[in-house]
Amino acid sequence: MKIHYYSDEELDFLRNFAYGHSYKEVTDAINAEFGLSLGVNQIRSCLKNHKITTGRTGKFEKGHVPANKGKHPPTKGKMAETQFKKGHIPKNRKPIGTVSIRHNYRRGQKYVYEKVAEPNVWRMKHILEWEKHHGPVPKGKAIIFVDGDTTNTDISNLIMVDRSQLVVMNRWNLKGSNRELMEAAANTAALKISISKAKKSRKERRKSRDDTGD
Repeated sequence: MKIHYYSDEELDFLRNFAYGHSYKEVTDAINAEFGLSLGVNQIRSCLKNHKITTGRTGKFEKGHVPANKGKHPPTKGKMAETQFKKGHIPKNRKPIGTVSIRHNYRRGQKYVYEKVAEPNVWRMKHILEWEKHHGPVPKGKAIIFVDGDTTNTDISNLIMVDRSQLVVMNRWNLKGSNRELMEAAANTAALKISISKAKKSRKERRKSRDDTGD
């Protein structure tokens, strides 16, 4: 099984989505969000390693059939009067299209999420906005914010970069306050990556020559 190195954005997604969902639901959600093909065991390990909880430790494992499946005990008295009826929709259920701002306190950032399906499927608003104009985000790419404001999801404020570029940009604090400066920061990151690869290639060729005695 190929090792997957999780980006900060993917870990943020897991922290915001995992609670209240099964491992399979979390796996399906992150695969759909980032175009991945991770397995349930990979996600289970990732959540454990990063101390992310689903809050469902008492959940029956897949395939378990409860003895009382399909059986509903009769209700009496006040319980029968206040019990939810079939088809009842809780007052606090959010309709599809609802927008919510979620905080990532560890990184001091906020992200906008939009509800896209029932019963409780949410996706990052800036990803939805990009897909609306340009189609799905290719694997290995990330969408970043031109002005650095993670709540500004207007398409004019979004730019796509390689995830490797994003890592370098974060490491070297390369950023901008407008599209021109952000694109320059991304290009600088790409140049650093190219230089690093060239140095590594020269080092490998030199080592190969030394090993063969040429």
